[in-house]
Amino acid sequence: MKKIAVFMIFGQSNATGHGVPMTENDIIKEPLKNVFGLNREPNQSFDTEKLKFTGYTSYGMNLAENQDNTYSVPNCLAKNWQAEIDNGAKLPDLYIIQISIGSQGVYGMWSPTRPKKLIPGKLGDCDISMYPYACHVLSLFNKYLNENELEPDFVGMHWRGGEQEFWQSVPNLKDNDRLKNTYKTIFSGLRSALGYECPIVLHKMNFEAVLTGIEDGKHLPSMHFINEVFNDLCNEVPNVTMFDSTRAPHYNPENPYTLFRWDLIHYSPETNNWVSRDILEEYKNR
Repeated sequence: MKKIAVFMIFGQSNATGHGVPMTENDIIKEPLKNVFGLNREPNQSFDTEKLKFTGYTSYGMNLAENQDNTYSVPNCLAKNWQAEIDNGAKLPDLYIIQISIGSQGVYGMWSPTRPKKLIPGKLGDCDISMYPYACHVLSLFNKYLNENELEPDFVGMHWRGGEQEFWQSVPNLKDNDRLKNTYKTIFSGLRSALGYECPIVLHKMNFEAVLTGIEDGKHLPSMHFINEVFNDLCNEVPNVTMFDSTRAPHYNPENPYTLFRWDLIHYSPETNNWVSRDILEEYKNR
């Protein structure tokens, strides 16, 4: 059995790296030798019976929306992982699975009760039932591992979402633990499809510095409630942890622009690259 590392990232726009295009020099044009991903063209379908992994590039590897060559965490992680191997680090090959669409949370295209639908395209055009599609992909990945005699060592199933729910009022979010139970359903189903109780990593909502003291501060209670739900999931669901991007050394709590890009919603290239390096270092040191 060959040991491989597996990194999965699901969610919304901050999982996609929305609006943070790579410079020409950073775009991964040539397929990487030790990092592999799922290109949309042969894999983006409910009718797919076998997954086709290819050397990782920074374009085409998000199985949901068409937004490529961004400083997303998976693109940054792929580049950093390959660089570590090229510099002599004894790391296994990395397999990346990314499924994300901006503005689509657990009550939108990620809803576990949404009927199957898959219309590909750019943000605003695509219409994909993310939960059943992700389950389909993960069930095929389990099959791929078995057929190729691969032993997975999970870097984690990362969830970078919450933005859609963030705009709702707290009473609507509470609704008899609806939000928490929806997340439990999604994560239980994804793990079941994968066939492994892999670690799940929730990315904390970090809009505190952005919202405090400004007109939009009325949304702070929603952000706090979502993070409370994430904390509950960490306490109630085995092997679930929280990732906090405010640990980044470049973050200044008095200046949210040190964490986010100009729109104060999407993380900056520097932040996403730090997140990827922190994930990599944690894997190396465990």
